[in-house]
Amino acid sequence: MEYLKSLQQLGLNQREQDVYFSLLQLGKATANQVAYKAKTKRPTTYDILDGFKRNNIAFETKENKKRFFIANPPEKLLELIESQKRDLEYDLPVLKSIYNVSSERPKIAYFDGLAGIKQLYEDTLTLGRGEEILAYITSETPAAMPEFTKDYVKRRAQKGIKLRGIYQDSPAIRVFIKKDKSQLRTSKIVDPKKFNIKNEINIYANKIIINTYLPEPFGILIESKEVADTQRIIFEMAWQSLKTTRHHSPHSHCMRAK
Repeated sequence: MEYLKSLQQLGLNQREQDVYFSLLQLGKATANQVAYKAKTKRPTTYDILDGFKRNNIAFETKENKKRFFIANPPEKLLELIESQKRDLEYDLPVLKSIYNVSSERPKIAYFDGLAGIKQLYEDTLTLGRGEEILAYITSETPAAMPEFTKDYVKRRAQKGIKLRGIYQDSPAIRVFIKKDKSQLRTSKIVDPKKFNIKNEINIYANKIIINTYLPEPFGILIESKEVADTQRIIFEMAWQSLKTTRHHSPHSHCMRAK
């Protein structure tokens, strides 16, 4: 059977996956039966099955002094993920305390496709309540991932994370920013003919995200206090030169420099 990446990410190597698949197919079996079907050595099979018991992937029962193993429903694997997540969250303060954040050299990472861009968006939600994201938003952004964007904005507002954004004007953007107040957002819009922004940029904490949607979507994460602080200054210069967007007038014009 083909090996599954999801099981590998749970820590199951190929031999363990062979044993797991065999146990699923057999239903209830002795270690010998599992070893024969999985083509693994019996001592190895016992070790793997004992590991499955510890992680609640399988359980053991005895009949006539014989040990039988039964796989738990595959849905139980989700509980294993949650358990691992809780363990990591518990250890996270320790990891953060030894994390070496160097101010000398920025950390740069590349994220491919819309999945990568979504991962970058999720990172902005690590901010605390009352903290702020500064953003330049292109007209393509809302249309690129409409359902995800709607869910992301909702979760950001629920977490109390504010956003100030400079948006390229478009009918879709006009509709989007009507909910600024309830979504903890302050917006200013610019004429795309004069300010033809090609990349979406988010500035938060000590990080800058640069997302491109056309022709192929990808994102870049830059982690550097010096770079982020400089970008904040540039954003503030642009922000202060623009008039505040008026939501009450459907015929209001794009923002112009003061």
